[in-house]
Amino acid sequence: MVTSTTLAKGRLGRQSPDERRENILAVAAEAFALEGYGITSMSTIAARLGGSKATLYKYFTSKEELFQAVMQRKCEAVIGPLEELADTSRDPATLLFAFGKIFLSRLCQPDALDIHRTVHGEGQRFPEVARTFFAYGPEAAYSVLVPAFARFHEEGQIDCPDPRLAAEQFLAMVRGDLHLRVSSGLIPPPEEAEIERQVSHAVGIFVRGISRRDRPD
Repeated sequence: MVTSTTLAKGRLGRQSPDERRENILAVAAEAFALEGYGITSMSTIAARLGGSKATLYKYFTSKEELFQAVMQRKCEAVIGPLEELADTSRDPATLLFAFGKIFLSRLCQPDALDIHRTVHGEGQRFPEVARTFFAYGPEAAYSVLVPAFARFHEEGQIDCPDPRLAAEQFLAMVRGDLHLRVSSGLIPPPEEAEIERQVSHAVGIFVRGISRRDRPD
């Protein structure tokens, strides 16, 4: 099996600066997932890359900075589509179903599960891991949902005076017991139909809860 580490060895010198940075991030992500944040060092990442620590430090000044970049890279792939949804959706139910489906699907992918396990396993010993995870994970998702909830509230579509709390509670409903079981290794990642069932049920309950009671049908 050819891994990102295998591909990285011996290639740093032939890559452009942007390609080299992307390669570093891919190899670092693999190292953090396989070995954990605490054990992984800049030396081990450099060894996986097949280069020197000096080269690695030209791009990232510390392991914490490198972990932040890994998290940001992974989350940007999710947040981009979610931002577009929030800007274009004209009603809460449509937005929340599409948003929830992307969100839960992404949470149940192997790399996201690795991050989740790393945070829960090492967050207490290494607070920077937990801080980075919340900054680029949950907080990034909230930053998309909160303005959308505020807009729908101002338009009179929903009764939502606390959009931040609403965003937190909606994403908790979407994750539900399903994500907990998957991340604990009790069940495999769900098929698309199961994700849609989970999200649809959460959206139905949530939208009924925040709908304006005085709004005409």
